Amino acid sequence: MSIIALAVVGVVVAATVHLAMLFLNSAPWNSFSQQHAADIDKYVGSEFAQEWQLYAPNPQSVNTHVQARAKVQMPSGTLTDTGWVDLTAMDDERIVHNPLPSQAHQNELHHAWSNYVDSLDNEGRPVGLYGKLMQQYLLRIVAHRLGPQVNGGTVQFIQLRSANTPVGKPPWSVQQIDTQTSYVVQPWWAVTAEDFK
Repeated sequence: MSIIALAVVGVVVAATVHLAMLFLNSAPWNSFSQQHAADIDKYVGSEFAQEWQLYAPNPQSVNTHVQARAKVQMPSGTLTDTGWVDLTAMDDERIVHNPLPSQAHQNELHHAWSNYVDSLDNEGRPVGLYGKLMQQYLLRIVAHRLGPQVNGGTVQFIQLRSANTPVGKPPWSVQQIDTQTSYVVQPWWAVTAEDFK
């Protein structure tokens, strides 16, 4: 019976020390944690260090909206440009107040755009097979969102751009941030019937 009691006491003491070390590591700076900072860091840092990159590996400092427009062939045979459509705003509308939004509305367009932009060279051209596949993938997503008929005409070309707006400063900050939107415009891409399937 005494061996079991000793084991229970040992576990309780170890758990108490462990929780105390984690608490002192996370708690606001105080005189006790300041005096024992080396011991606390040695204990916590070896196995229990918190890497905030797990939660926000690359916090966004710019809001990016993917916008599209189409060049449509009217029944008369003339080509007409449509206005810009904010596809990201459309996705955001589908997500707000929806307790179970679809994965496509949350991430599909955003990830496709990010992967496409990451595949571009310094002159804005897709690099290699991956770049071309990302361009085709993005084109298909946008074609499905717009549909083959827009404003009474048949879609012949699609053009994309990103509207990039820096996130404003918090109220307590004295940092000056220009929150004017800038645009990165892609060339016109021809579409085929296959892109709408």
